[in-house]
Amino acid sequence: MKTEAYFTFPRLASALCIAWSALLPGCGDDDPGGATSAGGGSSTSTSASSTGSAGEGGGGEGGAGQGGAGATTSSATGTGGGSPSGDSVRFIGRFDTTQPEGPRFSWAGSAIVTRFSGTSISVRFNDASTSDRSNYFQVVVDGESKGVLEVNNQEELYTVVEGLPDGEHDLLLHRRTEPLVGVTQFLEFVPEQGEALLPVPPAPERRIEVIGDSISAGYGIDGPDQNCPFTSETENNYLAYSALTGRKLGADTNIIAWSGRGVIRNYDDEVADTMPEIYGRTIADEAQPAWDFSSWVPQVVVINLGTNDFSINVPGDAQFREPFTSGYADLVETVREKYPEAFIFCTIGPMLSDGYPEGAQALTRARAYIGQVVEDRNADGDDRVRLLEFPAHSEANGYGCDWHPSARTNELMADQLAEAISEELGW
Repeated sequence: MKTEAYFTFPRLASALCIAWSALLPGCGDDDPGGATSAGGGSSTSTSASSTGSAGEGGGGEGGAGQGGAGATTSSATGTGGGSPSGDSVRFIGRFDTTQPEGPRFSWAGSAIVTRFSGTSISVRFNDASTSDRSNYFQVVVDGESKGVLEVNNQEELYTVVEGLPDGEHDLLLHRRTEPLVGVTQFLEFVPEQGEALLPVPPAPERRIEVIGDSISAGYGIDGPDQNCPFTSETENNYLAYSALTGRKLGADTNIIAWSGRGVIRNYDDEVADTMPEIYGRTIADEAQPAWDFSSWVPQVVVINLGTNDFSINVPGDAQFREPFTSGYADLVETVREKYPEAFIFCTIGPMLSDGYPEGAQALTRARAYIGQVVEDRNADGDDRVRLLEFPAHSEANGYGCDWHPSARTNELMADQLAEAISEELGW
């Protein structure tokens, strides 16, 4: 059998990318690859670790065997929107397709799907992270988690999985780490000699977008308790409620989340762009290329912001109510403009509490402010906006690093959100 790698994409990137808004049932993608690995750099092969939480495999998010729509092609040379997916590789999330070497990405939950024959497969990445703060990918084969792949700027070629039964296999690589860890560029998949990449199943018709902060990114989920600091190793978006919800509902999920960012105010007044300011980006910390919202249109958008706005040194109600509600309302309006038919869930996060910060009444105020935005939208005739409050997390379910929600809490959040989505959309 002819050996194939995702190799010819660089030659076609200027002409082809997927326009997800033009999804058509059964329509194939494009661009299988060539025979040998491309690019210079190290050829050291690193196997996926067996450590880290595996969670539930398969599902809708990049899941093998999910039904749905295929895609047509459009130009990739303008904005970063669209997906460079081909017959044998499918991308989930925001990918910058403007560089001929391969698509770049940085958001947690970004995923790459392929199907291959043989007993093993490798991948080539150009990754900006360092060995002391690497990017991590959940490796899912045939719907089962097969460990974690650590990727950084020390190597380029990685053995993703080996020792499989000889035959055809579905592979999902799910980025567990958030933008602050560094940008990753996908170069190619490399099947073992004599084997090939195969056509992947079409994308599911269901699509969810999540806009959030550290909770949605998966900060500290794999940490032992609340006393550990942030590390990329303990961040696990694969087990975050944002990704879990998509898998429960058989949906592809785009997760636009960055730790510490708020609606109008970041954690402890950190001087950095807020989430509404970076919402339109393809690569989280790069203003260009802008994301093409028409390239991927979700039926559901979940906004889980406000926890950082109500963090340390929260301004009083008289100073804060109007700016926050105005900023939140502007974000909801932006989402509505981008996705006129989407159902929008405005959520209250599980870390908000009236006990912290002391005297701030953060939960009560966030509930009132966000609730007012939802009420105003509904009163103006937009009945596809709903308030959803996640219960406060508790010691009984454990804590992740820096008091973030544990894996158990994220599972409960996903159950609650999936039920709400099913109730509203009939999924």
